Amino acid sequence: MKKSTVLLGVTVWSVSLLTAYYIGSRANEASNPSTTTPIAQANRENTQQQSFQTVALTEPEEANKLEAFFDGEALSLEEMLREIPTLSAEESRQLLTQALAMPKSDPKRARLINELLSQIAETEPMAALELATQIDSLRDYESARVSILEVWGRNDPAAAIAWAATALENEPSRSRASQLTAIYRGYALTNPEAAFQQALTMDENARLKNRLLGEVLEAQIENGGLEAAKLAVDLVSDPDMKDRLRRDLVSEWAEFDPSAAAEYVVSLGDEASADLKNALIREWAESSPAEAAAWLDSLDADDPAIARASASIIEEWTRYDLAASAEWLNSLEASPELDRAVITYTFSAAAEDPASAMTWAESIDDDRRRTWMMERVAATWKEQDTESFSEYLDSSELTEEQRTTLENAENRGGPGGGGGRGPGGGGRGR
Repeated sequence: MKKSTVLLGVTVWSVSLLTAYYIGSRANEASNPSTTTPIAQANRENTQQQSFQTVALTEPEEANKLEAFFDGEALSLEEMLREIPTLSAEESRQLLTQALAMPKSDPKRARLINELLSQIAETEPMAALELATQIDSLRDYESARVSILEVWGRNDPAAAIAWAATALENEPSRSRASQLTAIYRGYALTNPEAAFQQALTMDENARLKNRLLGEVLEAQIENGGLEAAKLAVDLVSDPDMKDRLRRDLVSEWAEFDPSAAAEYVVSLGDEASADLKNALIREWAESSPAEAAAWLDSLDADDPAIARASASIIEEWTRYDLAASAEWLNSLEASPELDRAVITYTFSAAAEDPASAMTWAESIDDDRRRTWMMERVAATWKEQDTESFSEYLDSSELTEEQRTTLENAENRGGPGGGGGRGPGGGGRGR
């Protein structure tokens, strides 16, 4: 066969092949327009990617919003946060890149980063911890690690605790404590009994161990495990640790049922320490200071808890009713131990009725505290009503030195203002 004939045949074959490919491509394009050209293919992939990625917006007022987060729609922060748990780890990573690129001044940035890292931590906690290193704010970085570790502690506590044993060994004590606490908080959400026992066996200092145990108790009670938490605490053999844990238990319990918590404290008899009673009162007073005061009145008059707990009651009660709180405080037996409650009341009363507040200040037993409190009341009083303050000085039995001290008193922040009416009849008698 001649060489020219062979070349001609190859040429015809090549042209036929190219023609067939072109016709086939056009037919495929007609049935699937999205695959027409490489540019069209890229546009199609970009459109798909926008179903879960952030789109950079051109309008300045929209620059800080994550738009086209889902299906091309602009969502509010709360809507975004609700959708994040539905994302895959890969989608979360891509959105995390966008969130990290947001302006640091955007208040939504830190929360979005936290939630996205928590979502990644559901399946890849170590990867989430590594990604968190991209956060340049130390405060936000610490917050993100805590969020990640809580997720890890909930899903795989054994692995998280094993990691912490080496990874946190050289961390500063405060940072280490907060991260361990996060792990145990997550652990307690799925198995509080095991978390409690694990924390008991930890070779840690007493302060950190108590913090971890308290965190477990709080999570357990919040999730309806009050009886189990109470039993676990009662079985602790170390008396000091048991008392501290009982304080944690009672504080959490009193948030939703202070009366039942009070019955538990009473049932302990002599085992109920003054600190335990004060923990109960401090929490109870936030919701009902009058009821807390009535319970405190039921204790023996010489109970050491009364002096400290009364200050907690007064601190809360004066926010709502100065007159009622003054009447109750005046019913208590005067003592040096009650100075703290009197000072607390005086701070609140000074802004409402400085004349009566001064009477209370004069009743403080400790000389140094009495002088200090009278100065603070005087500073507020002369700002409010110079004439009546001068009348007080003229009618008082103060020494010349004391008078000069009060006249020169300056308001360094001043006594705190309280709500409600003034105490009417003035302070307690001495």
